Amino acid sequence: MESEKKLVFVDPAADERLVKHLEFLARVSERAAVQLYNAYEKALGFLEESPESCPLYVPATPIDAQLRYKLFDERYRIVFEIVGNAVFIYDIQDCRQSSDKNIV
Repeated sequence: MESEKKLVFVDPAADERLVKHLEFLARVSERAAVQLYNAYEKALGFLEESPESCPLYVPATPIDAQLRYKLFDERYRIVFEIVGNAVFIYDIQDCRQSSDKNIV
């Protein structure tokens, strides 16, 4: 039996951070920006299919949610929660800029 795809929702603030990063990256290397965007789109597709397979993410400040994360393009992390048939993306992080090592 084929599992039903999840609906993926991206927080506008997380989306804006990624867009700004892509714009900055495109000024340095258009090819790198396209590669990052393609990797992000592939990660979103993965989250539609099997977000449950992603590891748990424990933020520095505990919240009442079971967060998970998906790495993409070797150094970026999507932080999300699964609620019913939906995936809510709360943050997209450039792991090179973060000291947050709270990954389970």
